[in-house]
Amino acid sequence: MVPMLAQTVRGTIHGILSDSSQKPVAGASIEIRNEDTGRISSVTTGRSGLYLATSLVPGNYRVTAKQADTVALKLEVNQEVRVDLTLADVARKDQVTVSSVAGLLKTESASVSGVISTQQIQGLPLDGRNFYELGLLLPGVVPAAQGSSGSLRGDFALNINGAREDFNLFLLDGVYNSDPKLNGIGVQPPADGVREFELATSSYDVSFGRNAGGQMNVVLRSGSNQIHGTVYEFFRNAKLDSRNYFAPADTTPKYNRNQYGFSMGGPIAKNRTFFFMDYEARHVREGIVRVTNVPTALERIGDFSRSQSYAVDI
Repeated sequence: MVPMLAQTVRGTIHGILSDSSQKPVAGASIEIRNEDTGRISSVTTGRSGLYLATSLVPGNYRVTAKQADTVALKLEVNQEVRVDLTLADVARKDQVTVSSVAGLLKTESASVSGVISTQQIQGLPLDGRNFYELGLLLPGVVPAAQGSSGSLRGDFALNINGAREDFNLFLLDGVYNSDPKLNGIGVQPPADGVREFELATSSYDVSFGRNAGGQMNVVLRSGSNQIHGTVYEFFRNAKLDSRNYFAPADTTPKYNRNQYGFSMGGPIAKNRTFFFMDYEARHVREGIVRVTNVPTALERIGDFSRSQSYAVDI
């Protein structure tokens, strides 16, 4: 029996190790360290100096080779980053650390996608703290048509590059997360428990071949060597809302919504084992005002002689 991963977030770092004369170096050890958890992935360069590290979770990384410059970078979900390393001259006594940033032109893959970062999820206003709505920030993504099945019966729906709203695929840490009835969102985790998510809109590879629309891959947060946590509550009531124009002047519709929760993560064993947990609850108490006519006492016994009549011009 051969063990296999059930899901993966497919982060990749690769490149070429060369010497000072730009010749490839074979058989050298490359160390890729996750700065958040301390996990180290070691790979060896091939004959042409190429190295490849796959199945990396999103985070801050440091790529190091012996007698070579150190490169620090941030890896996003499903991102492929190329980091070429060069051996330093033996006569050099200093060490250089290079910080790598994502370029404007994506050359490692033909897919068209965008990533919504942790800062955007936590910093931008959200209606009901539904972070999926931030996908509308990306080009080619629009809300579903008013009155559509997804927008009425589902929690949230969108159209991506003209595809139908039920053609999209939703993943949670690489696991299928679509509602089997409407093919919308299955499980919606709290915003404080989400690290980031990627929305691939077109030209994605065969690993996303289940649905023909957009591919939304959400990555949850995990613990690190530092303890972090949040406690929050969002409150809304009728005093903050305007009165329904068609409701009677002395009527105030009831609407109270409490949305509260917490998140916490940290180390169990430094650089080895971590924990992360979150909880969120939402309580809504709502009253709806409707304007209508009720039958009078005479009308209830069949006497409509005093009932008002309305003339309609056709």
